[in-house]
Amino acid sequence: LPEQMTTPIPVQNALQSGEEDLEITILDIVIFVWLAGCLIFAAVHLISYFHYKRQVTTAGRLIEDIDLFRQVSELKRELHISRSIRVIEYREAGSPMIMGFLKPVLVLPEEQYSPVELYFILKHELVHFKRGDVYLKLLFVTANAVHWFNPLIWILQREAVVDMELSCDERVTRGAGLAERKAYTEA
Repeated sequence: LPEQMTTPIPVQNALQSGEEDLEITILDIVIFVWLAGCLIFAAVHLISYFHYKRQVTTAGRLIEDIDLFRQVSELKRELHISRSIRVIEYREAGSPMIMGFLKPVLVLPEEQYSPVELYFILKHELVHFKRGDVYLKLLFVTANAVHWFNPLIWILQREAVVDMELSCDERVTRGAGLAERKAYTEA
């Protein structure tokens, strides 16, 4: 490290009214700023996540449609998923999503879906669940919190999420014909 980073800067301690000087280095200041950025970034993301999840669970409506349960059960069997997943309809959801680490919830916007659209949406979200994409997104947010100052990490996170979606789309349409792929794309 350069000497300027480790050379103490004398700072008068206000509590002891000048009797003793604190010694703070530029490295101390840099570490403090970095740590404060990490904590603020993580806190904003955690608070946002828990606030949104609370909104979904309180304002959302648990779907109890027997056809939907049957379709989810068949897809879980096909994808070898044994954990239970609640399905909630939430008016404010921008798109279907899986959320939750311990008690996963599949969130659907309040829309009318055709059986084919619903099949593709459920399969897409269950593939995300099967692959543990919520944990990968948590890893990306953690990396972003540690490297909050680095624009390359922000770009990496955004591109990784796009790649996750494309990979999931590929898994859902694997072995499908052209008509089925077209229907998936439209859904």
